[in-house]
Amino acid sequence: MNLQDSPCTTLLSDVRIDYSSARITLLGVPDVPGVAARIFTALANRGVGVEMIVQNNMRGGITDVGFLVKKECLDNAVEACRQVVKAIDAQGVSFNTEIARVSLVGENLTKAIDIPAKMFSTLAETKINIEMIVSNSYDITCVVAAQSAEKAATVLREKFL
Repeated sequence: MNLQDSPCTTLLSDVRIDYSSARITLLGVPDVPGVAARIFTALANRGVGVEMIVQNNMRGGITDVGFLVKKECLDNAVEACRQVVKAIDAQGVSFNTEIARVSLVGENLTKAIDIPAKMFSTLAETKINIEMIVSNSYDITCVVAAQSAEKAATVLREKFL
């Protein structure tokens, strides 16, 4: 099927931007069972909810773990992460508050095989770097630099709506 001819793109109903989150990344985390449980238990014990958890498989027995938290929870989350990093002998914690989530919203998006490719190509053609991606049957969300969010939303609306 040619991507330009796919009928699936008609499933989209909206493009949304959300500036309410910050990204946290734990660097150089030992890639062993139980580490993720320790990280997210520490956050839960402090009442910090997380979204978009991403673990990158890396060589050498270490990995990075990234996720989003609400900006108002950032200080609490970073403190919890710094304590866990010390306890598990990870390399460090980084965070970024200058991000936004840009989402294509619709129904049954898992059936629309062309939408991720078109979304990512559209952002690439516009020189917008994607920092994180998550998808489900109702939306595809990319984390981008906050200063690129409006531009991303504009080009995605032009392409899809």
